[in-house]
Amino acid sequence: MKNKTDIHPLDCCYVGVRSLEEIVTRETRVCIMNILGNESRKVSPVSHAYSGGNIVAGVQYGRSGLLKSPVGDIPVYSRLADVMEKHSFDTGVIYLPPEAVYNGVTELCHYNKELKKIIIITEKVSVKDQRLIRAICQANRIDLFGANCLGVADSWHHVRVGGALGGDSPEETLVKGSVAIHSNSGNFSTTMAEYLKTRGFGTTTIISSGKDVIIQFALTEFLFAAQNDPRTKAVALYVEPGGYYEKQALDLIASGALSFNKPIVVCVTGRWKSNLSRACGHAGALAGSGDDAMTKEGWFDSYFGCEVFDPDHPQKVSARGVRVASIQHIPLAMEAVFAKNNMSADFEPSGSLGLKPWFVNNFHLHLPVHLKQEKQTAPEPYRGQIEQVNRQLGAMPMRRNMRNASSASRIDPETRVAELHGRPIVELIDFSYEENIIFALCGRHPEVSQLSLLNRCLNHLSLPPDFALEVSERARANGATPNQALAGALAVLGDNPAMKTARNHAVLLLDTLGAAAVRDLYDMRRAEALTETLAGKLTFCAEARGPFAQALLEEMAASPRRSVLFQIAAAICARGVVEEEALFLITLLAIHFIYPALALKQMARQTAEDVVAYLMVIAQTVWLTAARPGENTLFRQLRKEEAGMTRSFTEVAYQALFNLAPTPEQLREFQALLALTLTNGPGTISAKGAKESVSARNHISTAFMGYLSNTGLSHGGSGYEAIQFLLEAFKENPVNDPADVSDAGGIQKLAKEQAAAYKRYKDEAKLRGVMNYRRIPCINHPVFKGKRVNIDPREEYIRRHLRAAGVENVFWDFYHELVKALYEAGASNNVYCVNIDAVIAVISLKLMWRPWREGRMKEQDMQDIGFLVFLLGRTVGVAAEIADHRSRGQDMDCRTPVSETRFIV
Repeated sequence: MKNKTDIHPLDCCYVGVRSLEEIVTRETRVCIMNILGNESRKVSPVSHAYSGGNIVAGVQYGRSGLLKSPVGDIPVYSRLADVMEKHSFDTGVIYLPPEAVYNGVTELCHYNKELKKIIIITEKVSVKDQRLIRAICQANRIDLFGANCLGVADSWHHVRVGGALGGDSPEETLVKGSVAIHSNSGNFSTTMAEYLKTRGFGTTTIISSGKDVIIQFALTEFLFAAQNDPRTKAVALYVEPGGYYEKQALDLIASGALSFNKPIVVCVTGRWKSNLSRACGHAGALAGSGDDAMTKEGWFDSYFGCEVFDPDHPQKVSARGVRVASIQHIPLAMEAVFAKNNMSADFEPSGSLGLKPWFVNNFHLHLPVHLKQEKQTAPEPYRGQIEQVNRQLGAMPMRRNMRNASSASRIDPETRVAELHGRPIVELIDFSYEENIIFALCGRHPEVSQLSLLNRCLNHLSLPPDFALEVSERARANGATPNQALAGALAVLGDNPAMKTARNHAVLLLDTLGAAAVRDLYDMRRAEALTETLAGKLTFCAEARGPFAQALLEEMAASPRRSVLFQIAAAICARGVVEEEALFLITLLAIHFIYPALALKQMARQTAEDVVAYLMVIAQTVWLTAARPGENTLFRQLRKEEAGMTRSFTEVAYQALFNLAPTPEQLREFQALLALTLTNGPGTISAKGAKESVSARNHISTAFMGYLSNTGLSHGGSGYEAIQFLLEAFKENPVNDPADVSDAGGIQKLAKEQAAAYKRYKDEAKLRGVMNYRRIPCINHPVFKGKRVNIDPREEYIRRHLRAAGVENVFWDFYHELVKALYEAGASNNVYCVNIDAVIAVISLKLMWRPWREGRMKEQDMQDIGFLVFLLGRTVGVAAEIADHRSRGQDMDCRTPVSETRFIV
C-alpha cells in the first residue's frame, strides 16, 4: 500500500498527486503496453529521447526484441512478468486495443505494487470497463489519466509520458513557462502551447484529459494540483460538450471546498453538436441534459463575471479570467488576464498567429492587398517533402470503393442538373466538341488559340483501322443497334501498339517534366536541359519525316503562344526523326493541353499517361458510328490528306453523321446537343456499365464497351423513339422549314389533335386492362413532376439560350404545346415537363429535315442518327467516369454485396 494520504476535495476518492510538478518528472520511469503498435512505435522513441531515456521497457504480447530510439534501444518483452524481473517503473502507459485495456490495467496493478500512475491512450474503451478500471486504481491508490488522451508533459522537467504532446519536436513547443494546460483535445493541447509562445507564455504541465464519457483525471483534480504548483500562475482550458466535470469544479470553488485562486482562460467549443443524437468525434463530446456547449459557456461566464473575450477590447476581462470563442484568442486573452493580475509574461514573444502558407493559389482572382498571401518557405523536414511532392505531376488519389461514387460527375441536389467536373452541362453548350473532350479528361478547356493543333491531332486519330470499320458495318448489316455496332468495333481496338507507344512517350515526358519541377509551360529557362534529357532517352530512326509530323512542327513553330514543349519538340526533331514521330508529337501536344490541370494536381497522373488512348477511342468513335463512311466525302478526304486537317472536330463529327456540311447555326445546335448528352451523373446505367468494366480491370477500350453495352433503346435511344413519334405526328402536316415557327396556331391545333388521339388510345388500353401501354417519348420526368406545371430546368435553359441566339424549332414548340394539350384533354393530371431527351430529338430532327424531305436520307437513318448523337456526346462524358474510376477505384468494387441481392420465387 502506498503512503499517500492527500484527500480529493470531494472527500470521497483518492488523489495521489498533490501538485502538477509531481505528475511526471525526470525520475519518472515508464513501461508501455503494446509498445510496437502502429502509434506507439512511432511516438515512444521521440518521448524517450526528449525525456532523457525514461522508458525502461515495453510489452508486446507474443513478441520480444528492441525498439530503437535516438538515445538507445528500448527493450521489448512478450510478458509483463518478464519486465518485472529486470526493471522497476512507477508509471504504466497503455496503447492496447479497447477490449484489452481492462486486462492491461489489472495486470499492471497485480505485478507492480510500486505503481503510482497509469495513462490510457486508447480511445473507445467501454464505460463499463472505465468504471471497473477506476475502481481498481482507487483500491490500489493509483492515479489514472485518460482514456482517449495524448498523455502528460512537463516543460520544466523536459518530460513527456504517453502520447505525442508537442509533436515530433516537443522541445520546440514545450517551452518552460507559467501556464498549465488541461484539454479535452489531444491535438489542441499542443496547439495551445504553441499559440501561447506568440505572446511570451510558456507552459508548466500539459494534461491531455481525453474526452471519453468518463474522464479519469478531470478538471477538479487538475485545478487542485494546479493550485499547489508554485510554477503555475494561470490555467488554459479547452472544453467540449458533454459531462458536468466543469460545473462540479466551479461549484466546489464557489463553496470553498476547492481552494483555487489562479486565473483561467477557457475555450468552450462544440455548439454545433447540440442537436446531435449520437457521438461525433470524441465519445464523451455528446451533450445530454444541460451539458451542451452553450450551457458550459454560461457556467464559466458566471464564474468570471464577464462576457466572452473581445479581441478588439482585450482589457474587458476579470481577475478570475475570461472565456474565449476560439483558441486563437487564448494568447491575447492570457496577456490581458496577466495584466489584470499585475503579472508579466514569461519571455519575449516568438512567432505569430499570422497565416504563413506553404502553398498559395489565388485561382487567378484579383484579390485586395489585405487578402493576398505570400508563400512562405516551410521548415525542414517539410520543405524537402513539399519539393518532392511538387515534382510529382498529377494527383495520386487514395483508392476506395467507387461503386456508387464519382469525383467526375454528379447531379446537383438543388437544380437536379448534371455537372461534369463541377460545371453544369448546360454551361458546356458554348464549348466545341473538341474543347469538351479535353475538359472531360482534365476538367479544363484548352486555349482557344491552340484549337487548330488539337483538331489536327483529333482528325488524324479519328481514322479507324479497316478491320474496325468492317466489324461496325457487318454488325449494322446483321441488325445490330448503333451501340452494339460501335461496341463491336471498339472491341477489336483493344490496347493496341499505338496506345502502348503513346503511353510510353507520356511516361517519359511526365517523368522528365516532373523531375525538373516544371509548373509553367511558358517558362523557357529549362528548355535546353529538358531537350538534352529527352533526346538522350528517345530513339531516332533513318526514315524521312512524314507530312503529318512536319505539319505539326510547322504549326507549333507558328503558334502565337509557344510553350516549352513546343520548343523542345522543335529542338529534338531538328536532330533527326524520332521513332514513331507522329505519335510522339501527338502525345507531347496532348500533355500540353492538359498540363495546367496536371501541374495543379487536378487530374490523376494515370489519366495523363493514358490520354492518347482516350483521345484515340473518342476520335475513332466518330467514324465508327457513321453509316457507310466509305461513301462519305470528308472521310475520303481525311484519308488522302497526309498532313492532317485542322477543320473543327465538331464539324467533322457533324459531317460523319449527316454526310453534309453544316451551316453556322446547325453547328451551334449540334454542339449544344453533344454537350447536353455528356453526362447525367454516375448513377446512369451507361456510366455504371463503364465503371463495372473498370472494376473488372479491363483495358480502356473495353471500359467504353461496358458503357455501350448498357445503353439501348430505353437509355440513349429515347431520341430514336421521339424522332419516330414526331415523323408520325407531322406526316399529314408537312413542314418546309423547321426554323419557321410563324404558324403558332397550326402548331397548337396539331398538338390538340395528337393529345385527343392519345387520350382515346390510353382510355381504350386501360379498358382492355393493358397497363403497359405506349407512352409519348421525351415528356415527364421521375424528378421534375408533381406540380401543376412542371419544368425540366435543363431543357428550359437550353431553349432560352438558343432562342436568345435566334434559333427557333417548330418541333420544340410542338412539344411544349403538346404537354399543355394533354393536360387540357385529361390525358395527364398536370402539365408534364418537356425533358432533356426531347431537346436531342427536336434538334436532331431539325438538322435532318431537309435531307429527308429531299430523299437523301431514310427514316431509319434519321432514327439511328438520333441515337448516335447521344452516343457521341455520352462517349466523352463516360471517358471522364472511366478515368476517374481507373485512378480512384478498386478491383471488383462494383460487385453487388450478397446482402443487397434477393431471390424471387
